[in-house]
Amino acid sequence: MPSPTADRLAIVLRRAADEASASLSKWLGRPTRIVVREVTALPLDRAVTMLGAGDAVLCVCGMHVAGALPGVLALATDDASGLALADLLLGRSCGTSTEWGEIERSAAAETTNIIGCAYLNAVAADSGASDETPPLVPSPPWFVRDFPEAVMGGIVMTQAAADAVFLTRTAFDIEDTAIRCSLVFVPQTPLQEGPTPSAGRT
Repeated sequence: MPSPTADRLAIVLRRAADEASASLSKWLGRPTRIVVREVTALPLDRAVTMLGAGDAVLCVCGMHVAGALPGVLALATDDASGLALADLLLGRSCGTSTEWGEIERSAAAETTNIIGCAYLNAVAADSGASDETPPLVPSPPWFVRDFPEAVMGGIVMTQAAADAVFLTRTAFDIEDTAIRCSLVFVPQTPLQEGPTPSAGRT
């Protein structure tokens, strides 16, 4: 697949969002909708500013993707939205989760896994996969919680030749409950190790 542009990646991510919506709806047994409203190519400093600033902590659950369009795909939220999403995924009342314990991180990882698999399917469809097409291989999801600059810096350091961070405005609606989040894609060549939970704040 050619190097991504914002317009091309928007097509892929919107197709992935539709598939992920269907998968999450089936998994949760309730109406779920993920909508990618906009995809913008930004330099790192502007991406950090849009994701958060100052003492606002950012929670990111992501995965590496190898294949036709390699990179890091991550779901980014603030604490409140992330924990509310975890409660919805775990069938709890919103406000039940107050910190990122093992079960909350596991819920975030499962969400990222579903979105990541939908992304891989969308990339395969867009690239016209054949026997010669490199296989699409996701890494296990990882979780990190830290200040935006530290999180984004850690992600970008894992790639070798990207000149842009692709940032989306994304809306999650689960049974009419809106969750604020962003999908972040950083092109990556070659695939390398990414940040780990121990590298960030907990």
